[in-house]
Amino acid sequence: MIITFEQVVTFLLVFARFTGLMIYTPLLKNKNLISMGKLALAFWSTTLVIFLIPLPEVLPSNLFALFLATMVDFLIGVMMGFASGLLIASVESAGTLMDTQAGLSAAAVLDPASGTQQALLGNAMNQLATLLFLLLYGHHLVIGALFESFYLIPIGTPVDFTEGSRFLVTLGYDLFFIAFQLAAPIVLVVFIIDFAFGILNRVAEQINVFQLGFQVKPIISVIILLGIMPGLSDIIVRLIDRFSQKVNILLNFLVN
Repeated sequence: MIITFEQVVTFLLVFARFTGLMIYTPLLKNKNLISMGKLALAFWSTTLVIFLIPLPEVLPSNLFALFLATMVDFLIGVMMGFASGLLIASVESAGTLMDTQAGLSAAAVLDPASGTQQALLGNAMNQLATLLFLLLYGHHLVIGALFESFYLIPIGTPVDFTEGSRFLVTLGYDLFFIAFQLAAPIVLVVFIIDFAFGILNRVAEQINVFQLGFQVKPIISVIILLGIMPGLSDIIVRLIDRFSQKVNILLNFLVN
């Protein structure tokens, strides 16, 4: 079988879009997963869909045009992976805020998977969001949205990323505002505890309130988190259900 130049260019552009997604999707952001593994997964995914997507009407005519087209498709994949990453990061940031208020941030340890310092509640919220994302087939939504993007934005098509970038900024703001709402119960309870300890310090100055706070606040925060976990799970599930709609809006912004 003779492989034509057009087929090679088409494969390269599709591979670039898959590569952008594989690099920035949160499920593959693991330092133990080598870059060659992500590239191999992108290559395998490209071979599966290369004969199912619409072929471009006009292909790049020179190397510079091919480079620009490759970067455009790569950035489309990056933006879709970044959108899914915002979902996980917002839930993790809620846990980080809980850790800060509960005094658990000082007990952060190195997470070998991400290469960052993570405390107890932040790591728990990250694992919860990732688990729910997988159970609700969020990874299928991401791959399905990327496959649909080949119909909305054919490979090699010029794209204006201005509106899409603004939408990602707005999406990030909305998600992190929701993250603050997720952490609000623990933040409020810890504030009440601090207020009570402040009064106790005035009434009984011989009590070491500072040392007592290190013991009480983490225990109460964990108990409250266990109590509100079903509600947190429901909110995260609704966020994941709306994820497909948000990605479609992003693609429409890129089309326009």
